[in-house]
Amino acid sequence: MGLDDKQKSFIEEMYMDMYYFLSTYAQSSLNDCALAEEAVQDTFRIACAKIDDFISSPNPKGWLLNTLKYVIKNMVRSRAYINNIIITSLDKNEITLAKNTDELNIDIIYSDIVDSEDYKLLKRIALDKYTMLEAAQELGISVEACKKRVQRAKKKLKKIIKNKN
Repeated sequence: MGLDDKQKSFIEEMYMDMYYFLSTYAQSSLNDCALAEEAVQDTFRIACAKIDDFISSPNPKGWLLNTLKYVIKNMVRSRAYINNIIITSLDKNEITLAKNTDELNIDIIYSDIVDSEDYKLLKRIALDKYTMLEAAQELGISVEACKKRVQRAKKKLKKIIKNKN
């Protein structure tokens, strides 16, 4: 179900009014312009999906800010989770080697799966700090399809790592 004209107008007005503030807030939280842009866009995507809650809120600007905070928290948590899967899968010798060389070369450690499309996608997101939009554009797919692929890739990599240890 799409938005009616009144809802579209409300979203557009809030976007014009709040974009700069939300973008600045996201950039200061994420320290990355592209991730900040993705967070703000995701915030407005959620606002469109929950349009009735958004419009009926006594404080729509506050509703947007709170939604952005949750989006940022989820982005940070998701990236930390991917990084944690990779780091915790390393044994003590690999961690010591990584600390001694001051560089964690994941490609060498996981050379048996380095050609996997799932591995490449997770590496782009977690290590190369690609946004979902950038990864989706690189793959020629939608952002939602990219998110789903990342979700499946995390699950698959976790299983591979569990079997490796």
